[in-house]
Amino acid sequence: MYTADRTSEARSPNFLVIGAMKSGTTSLYHYLRAHPEIYMPDLKEVDYFTSELNWGKGRHWYARQFASASPSERMLGEASTSYTKYPRYQGVAKRIAEHLPDVKLIYIVRDPIDRMRSHYQHNAVLGEENASIDDALLTNPSYLDCSRYAMQIEHYLDHFARDQVLIFSSEDLRHARASTIQRVFQFLGVDPNADISNLAEEFYKTEERPAMPSPVAAVRRVLKRAFPGSVGLWRGRFVPGSVKGKLGRKVGVEAVTSTTISHETRKRLEEALRKDVVRLRELEPSLDGWGLD
Repeated sequence: MYTADRTSEARSPNFLVIGAMKSGTTSLYHYLRAHPEIYMPDLKEVDYFTSELNWGKGRHWYARQFASASPSERMLGEASTSYTKYPRYQGVAKRIAEHLPDVKLIYIVRDPIDRMRSHYQHNAVLGEENASIDDALLTNPSYLDCSRYAMQIEHYLDHFARDQVLIFSSEDLRHARASTIQRVFQFLGVDPNADISNLAEEFYKTEERPAMPSPVAAVRRVLKRAFPGSVGLWRGRFVPGSVKGKLGRKVGVEAVTSTTISHETRKRLEEALRKDVVRLRELEPSLDGWGLD
């Protein structure tokens, strides 16, 4: 019996969570998925509009990520933090605008220096960072660039209207979760009073993850993209304690655990971020500026 190709029937996403990395996007992803009118694929980091990642897989591959959405799930979205990692990844906003001109964009930000520290710890846990935190944050521009929130979002405002972009802080998501999530739901046009069963949970705390050497981390990334459910293995859910111990000894444990930024380094980072924070608050006055404006 003939069965129609569901890919051809798939709808395009009408919202994207574009970052920022280590600002609560995983928790937000899970809260959004719990809403009965929202569909998000099992693969959180779809990364389709990033040319160095999944752009080459084509629009049919992207459409398949949303093919299982039911008619009652009116809002389709995905969450990819690579979308706000300029200049490492360039042209993302333009690609999105060309293919999804009416899309709604959600950008969650965090105290920029706290985000950098968590970003560093994330890389160290995955075996991708061996430098001390002070050296890494001052010499690797990707840490600072991902915390230049105004710079990141300004690339989107070259292509999208300001009212298509919702900006809020992870601090609000943590300390005023219910009202913040209601604000997100209102932005998306879904029922703001829907019962979200997992709202009391926080997801993906870097400090709770077992360390792993670079070769293992590389295999994990491949498995995560091919088989989204396999990521639970590397969250330690099914890893014996003896294996975790070996992984921890093979990576730079000092780098993983020493995440105290020196006073001098902090001051240099604050100065580098100050103008960006001022511009960000001009775009979204509700942000408190983290004492940097």
